[in-house]
Amino acid sequence: MSQFEIVVGQIVGFFIMMMVGYGCVRLRFYGMKTLDGMCMLLTKILIPVLVFSNAVAGTTRADIVRNWGIILLTGIMYALLAATVAVAAWVLRLHGSRSHLFQAGFMFGNAGFIGIPLVMALFPKDGAIFIVLMSLVDQALLWSYGVWLCEPVRDAKTGTGSVPAVPPSRRIIGFLRRFANPAFIGIIIALAIIGAGVRIPAMILAPLHTIGQMSTPLSLFYLGGLFALTKWWGIFKKYELYVGMVIKMLLFPVGFAVLMDWFAGVTGLPLTHEMIQMMALISGLPTMTTIAMFSGRSKNMPEYAVGMVLVSTLFSLISLTAISAVIF
Repeated sequence: MSQFEIVVGQIVGFFIMMMVGYGCVRLRFYGMKTLDGMCMLLTKILIPVLVFSNAVAGTTRADIVRNWGIILLTGIMYALLAATVAVAAWVLRLHGSRSHLFQAGFMFGNAGFIGIPLVMALFPKDGAIFIVLMSLVDQALLWSYGVWLCEPVRDAKTGTGSVPAVPPSRRIIGFLRRFANPAFIGIIIALAIIGAGVRIPAMILAPLHTIGQMSTPLSLFYLGGLFALTKWWGIFKKYELYVGMVIKMLLFPVGFAVLMDWFAGVTGLPLTHEMIQMMALISGLPTMTTIAMFSGRSKNMPEYAVGMVLVSTLFSLISLTAISAVIF
């Protein structure tokens, strides 16, 4: 089976599982409270366990050294994406929180819910270590720059005089606390185990794999349920949604793949074709669900953020198929 056929098969499976989640909510098998529990289970247990268990399964220090180019590609991808969406927001004359959420939504893709299953299916040999190394950069940026973009932008007219100054020490502690999350901690532990050359017994890895594999259907049930319960259709009136989806989910992945193929040939850096294909696919993923969670926690235009997640996820069923036809 070709890589393109694998992507199409995964996309069809994603659609079916999302529709099952949608149907369960419409039939009132469960509601928003259950979806909130699903989200917590996914982000705090299932996805971290999935990444950890796949990463430590037979991976060695030599594998990390051999694949360090993924870290470089991830850094380049995010730098280019950040610049692209910032320029797009400026050209579209977006301001304040709307501009920041637009940038966050079209910079951070849904690697956890959609990207990991795709990568593991496409690259069964090196997919796990690709995900771990990519996640080092991805999680560091998400929990720093991503959190900042999702916070409300203060109205310049109100000034800042009435807001008490926060001591630098508290700012530093608050910043570091952002990284105390299961996904990032799981990645660090996995790297430490691989670096130390420790082998996890199969009797421990087997149940961890089983737990991690629950993340794919549950995440898609969750997204399908959100479609049924959220008043997300107001996002269709936002013109920037269409511009963002075309740029980020169609044009950027293809351009990134072409640029990195050229860059690898010119520099001679160990950037394999598989690495470039994977990162091009990752760059075209729909809006990360965590962006909506950050926005809701800050009470900062949550309907806007949820709308981007849902509409871009639907569009990805078409866009991922299209870009896969080009890059694979």
